[in-house]
Amino acid sequence: MISLLPFPAEVAAEAARLGVRAELMLAEADHGGMTAIADLVTGGKLRPVIAGTFPLADAAKAHELGETGHVTGKLVLDLLG
Repeated sequence: MISLLPFPAEVAAEAARLGVRAELMLAEADHGGMTAIADLVTGGKLRPVIAGTFPLADAAKAHELGETGHVTGKLVLDLLG
């Protein structure tokens, strides 16, 4: 698991229980940092978890879901669909 924000100790404990490593990763919003993250994705070492995809018209619904605190992964807004 990669987190761009600090996460509670319970997350690290749960990750260990599941046999995965949880690390805090800080990345500068610059070309080098973004390229390094892209390389991790391309190399299969970083896999984003998508909790749901919503058309832009349902952005409020996606936001409400995110506010529940029960979403694992990212909520994606589809701007083209």
